[in-house]
Amino acid sequence: MNETALNELIEAARLDPDHVFSAPWEARAFAIALQLSKAGHFTWDEFRDRLMAEVRESDKIRARDGTSDHGEYYDHFLHALERLLEEKGIAH
Repeated sequence: MNETALNELIEAARLDPDHVFSAPWEARAFAIALQLSKAGHFTWDEFRDRLMAEVRESDKIRARDGTSDHGEYYDHFLHALERLLEEKGIAH
């Protein structure tokens, strides 16, 4: 994804451009997921469903253990991407 396209997504989502990603790896993970989806390896809906499942599982663990979420979104994002790529046989 080029910088212009990323800026358009940020603007469309009304996000603060200075706080979209807290680390460079988060932006790279997002760009990789987006490009793999655009290339037809999976649909964005498939990825979104996998991400929601990862977050739900984490919520269950936090509720059970009494822990809190401290900015784990992109950890879930990356884990969802890894699992989807494994399910699709793209990565092992």
